[in-house]
Amino acid sequence: MAGTAAPGRSLGRAWFDLARAGNFPSVASNVLAALMLSSTAVTSWPAAGLLALAVAAGCLVYAGGATFNDVADAEFDAQRRPERAIPRGIVTRAGAAGIAALEMAAGLGLLIAARGSAWWAGALAATILVYDWIHKRWIGSVVLMAGCRVLLAVTLASLPGHALRPAFLWWVTSLFVYIVGLSLMARWEYQPGAPAAKLGRMVGRLLAFIPLIDALALGWAGAWYAAMGCAATVPVGRWAQRVAAAT
Repeated sequence: MAGTAAPGRSLGRAWFDLARAGNFPSVASNVLAALMLSSTAVTSWPAAGLLALAVAAGCLVYAGGATFNDVADAEFDAQRRPERAIPRGIVTRAGAAGIAALEMAAGLGLLIAARGSAWWAGALAATILVYDWIHKRWIGSVVLMAGCRVLLAVTLASLPGHALRPAFLWWVTSLFVYIVGLSLMARWEYQPGAPAAKLGRMVGRLLAFIPLIDALALGWAGAWYAAMGCAATVPVGRWAQRVAAAT
């Protein structure tokens, strides 16, 4: 019977929603851009093993941070977003916190195992956790939100053979500005009288368009094939947002 399978499907979807898996394509695009723009040979693709490890690490850290976000926002969501997994009781708050810790630890562990800077990895983790804790109370937390993606990129740039090169710095600056603007729009969604549904859809689209920043930076640096690869993740991201939450 269809009803017997529904709980399992709901639970699986809940974990993907908690992780904001709809944004994984943009995280993968950021990882590729970070590895290439920080490399001595910008137009050369990273080794397949390194790219796979870095994408897995980035998505795990992102998933952990996003899940911790719902743990921190449980009371707010109970009033304003009751459809989310924790208010609905599909996932317990303690259970979500435990999985979030495992995801973040695994992602950071992979970055450090690849010989990324433990200092930068620690700064990334601290920024994510501080953002999750204070973002509903401080509008300036949009800077921390943007800083999370930038610090992931900087951690990748600390890998052997990589550095904070000019093209990389221009890229992360553009990425930072874009995400600050996007995050300010997302905060407006919860203001009284705001067109919440319309803003939510717009924020989702802007999240999916993040790889265009990567594509423009890679194209400017002459890495055209990688730029096209990043651009191709935009429609993949829009599809992913229909499968799992992005906001």
